[in-house]
Amino acid sequence: MLGEVKMITSISVDNKEILDTFWADSGLLPVVAENNTGISECNGKPSTFSNFCPEVTFAYFGYYASYLTKYADEIDKDSGHRIAERESLHNDWRHEWAHISACHFLECSSYNQVHDFNSKGISKFDKLAHDNVVALIYRMEQCLEINDPSGALHAAANILETTAKDIMKSEKIQDQTLGSFIEKYKTESNLPDDIKEVVEKIYNLRNRMPLSGHGSTRKPNMNIYDAIVIAATVKFIVEIEYRSRTI
Repeated sequence: MLGEVKMITSISVDNKEILDTFWADSGLLPVVAENNTGISECNGKPSTFSNFCPEVTFAYFGYYASYLTKYADEIDKDSGHRIAERESLHNDWRHEWAHISACHFLECSSYNQVHDFNSKGISKFDKLAHDNVVALIYRMEQCLEINDPSGALHAAANILETTAKDIMKSEKIQDQTLGSFIEKYKTESNLPDDIKEVVEKIYNLRNRMPLSGHGSTRKPNMNIYDAIVIAATVKFIVEIEYRSRTI
């Protein structure tokens, strides 16, 4: 969203589709429109940020807040500045903002929901997934830690291929690439159809991306934000595949 208003670099269209699909199936999206995260503009510039994660607002604005709004006009701005100067508080938000709603992440209404979503059955997951899948997930996480998006994508594609082979239980495909048996995998997978398409998109992206698949002298055109989206999506996909087999 911040990328859409040109405040930061936008994630790619493909990764946005992957992320949208992930959140749509997570059950975590707001039911009431008033709870949606939003950005309002004034005179063509972003002015109000509503229902934001406080971790995000701190990362980009320096304040833990769920709501921030700019001054409506110069009169209000001058008034706010005078108050800030008179009180002389360190890092006073009134130098830039007309109003903010302070919010620690533990006070965020979505925190407990997301925490529960992320922690469901984590202790059992390592036992459900193949050892090679678990090892590759660790490798993918390490790539994120060292800011290696291409490496994370490479590991992500290997995770999907290894998971597919483990799910299908066929010796005939063990030495084949996922691309060669993707249609058969889609038939046998328990994933929703939209997510199956995401699997193929991630795998195909690996094949095209320099430093991720085949050798290339070109520079990769993905960033760490893209890699984070892909990594989260892959873990989501893997968990669905393995947990659905236990039902």
